[in-house]
Amino acid sequence: MTRLTLALLGSLVVGSSALQQPAPAVDRRNAFGLLGGAAAAAAVLMAGPEAAQASAARTGGTSPFTGFYDDPNHPGCLRSVKVVGAPLKGDGTRSPFPVIEITGFDGAEGAKMCTDRPTREQLWKIKGTVKSSTEALIDFSPKGGPSKLLGKFEDGGIVFPDGNKWTKVPYPGTPDRLPKDMSTLKSDS
Repeated sequence: MTRLTLALLGSLVVGSSALQQPAPAVDRRNAFGLLGGAAAAAAVLMAGPEAAQASAARTGGTSPFTGFYDDPNHPGCLRSVKVVGAPLKGDGTRSPFPVIEITGFDGAEGAKMCTDRPTREQLWKIKGTVKSSTEALIDFSPKGGPSKLLGKFEDGGIVFPDGNKWTKVPYPGTPDRLPKDMSTLKSDS
């Protein structure tokens, strides 16, 4: 623990008025409440700037990442991006970092662009972690790429380290790129 945390906890236990007056009786519920409050204060102080930055990352339609995109390397192909809350862990907590889910289609074998609508079976899905309101680490390893590729949302699109930029398409996106048997792409979470 930091010195500041220890000082805060010490001031809760030993205050100047506690030395002058007898301590009031504290029942078990209030004692746990005081301890819980002190623990929460310590957790906030020790979480660091990374957790604070993650809380700035939004989910759903409020995230700048959420939407449909044009990928110049696969013209006319589906690129659907959603940002959802992190899954619940076994201990009942969640990571402060939301999950980015990308669903796409690269076209028929050997094709340079998409001209037909895909079937559900032709879609691929990858995930990653949103680290801030404008940065995400995406796992492209299921497609043969890197496991932690940095994608930055800037100038209306997602920019990757190789210079590729997926440009966001205004709402309602590209419904003609979705499989005919689905109008929305549901999250796996």
